[in-house]
Amino acid sequence: MNIRRMTMIAIFAALMCVCAWIAVPSPFSAGTFFTLQTFAIILCGLVLSPVDAFFASLVYILLGVVGLPVFSSFGTLYSRLFSPFGGYIFGFVLAPLLIALVKNALLKMFKGKKTKPAVYIFTAIVVGITVIDLPGVIQYMIMSGCDFFTASIPAAVAFMPTDILKCILAAVVALALEKPLATLRK
Repeated sequence: MNIRRMTMIAIFAALMCVCAWIAVPSPFSAGTFFTLQTFAIILCGLVLSPVDAFFASLVYILLGVVGLPVFSSFGTLYSRLFSPFGGYIFGFVLAPLLIALVKNALLKMFKGKKTKPAVYIFTAIVVGITVIDLPGVIQYMIMSGCDFFTASIPAAVAFMPTDILKCILAAVVALALEKPLATLRK
């Protein structure tokens, strides 16, 4: 692994930390926040290679493992993982990898066609939200003892409008970063 790749991984891990700290209390779910974590996680998957995206998210999670307050409201892994909303952390590890894999596969499939913005937005919304929210809903369901449908309302549906906006923003930023990053990689 070269210095450029390690630097990009570190930059995205740092971006995830900073975006987690930008939090607004949710009026729909007590004790939860709207953060920009989803934006950073999805942007990472859209910009980096699958391996680099996975390492960036892994570094982010490992920073929480060692006790640094890198999660929403300056929380540590231990303060967040064992809460009803801790399942999102599992999604944060897998989402960048899967987003990068799906994006690359779709771009190969539609090569030569002017579908890149649609591929980015579709991948961000469908893959990103699903992979991040599903573990969150499952953990909420287990910890609260309710069924999947009931758990999905406070754990996913309440965040859906802002998550979709963050996905679109991540896709727009990723598309804007393509040329500068391609130049940097040469």
